[in-house]
Amino acid sequence: MSVITVAREFGSGGKDIARIIAERIGYECVDKELIAKVSQAAGVPEETVEQLDEVGESTIQSFLRELFTPSTIYSLSPEYPPLIWPYVPTSDEGTYDPTSLKNTFLDKKEYVQILQDTIKTLARRDQVIIVGRGSQCILAGQDNTFHILFVAPAEYRIEIIMEEMNLERDQATELVHEKDNQRTLYLQYNYKRDWHDATLYHVVVNTSRTSWENMADIVIDAHQKFFK
Repeated sequence: MSVITVAREFGSGGKDIARIIAERIGYECVDKELIAKVSQAAGVPEETVEQLDEVGESTIQSFLRELFTPSTIYSLSPEYPPLIWPYVPTSDEGTYDPTSLKNTFLDKKEYVQILQDTIKTLARRDQVIIVGRGSQCILAGQDNTFHILFVAPAEYRIEIIMEEMNLERDQATELVHEKDNQRTLYLQYNYKRDWHDATLYHVVVNTSRTSWENMADIVIDAHQKFFK
């Protein structure tokens, strides 16, 4: 009985391989499902959580987030991008409705705390694969965990994203770099760790080397041998 965490470079196929592994060994795989769980725990719409999901921030963004409150943010021009990503429904006229902020704002620190609690609760159930969200750091001290990082060359990942999302090469390239940067900032800010640090994981796998089906078998074999 164990918990598997999966970190993955965007476009590496990590989330798909995680689901293949889960199906083969009878584990529950939790990825985007975490958004619904955190939304329910926080009492806010899923859209609020989605805007915070694995999103990092720079030092200046962190400073401004601490400086401004939701009411201050929305006293600014609607063209001003929100720095702390609250979900704000709009009225039929397309203008901001100040009363709609009730039960729709989730502070980033509160989000991270609720997410950590949710992941720890899932881990107590065993036989679960948790994809991303800093789970390799949140569960780093647990003996029954197995941590995986899926990587692949940038060009390989760009080709995957072009096909999966029907994007032009320049669009896919920009998206891959953006997602990688966000995940880097997310772990640096919340856990002071580099998510590419191999010492965080039991296995680091280059998914471009073989089929994702074969890759799942390789990881399952390593996982089973580790817990013998």
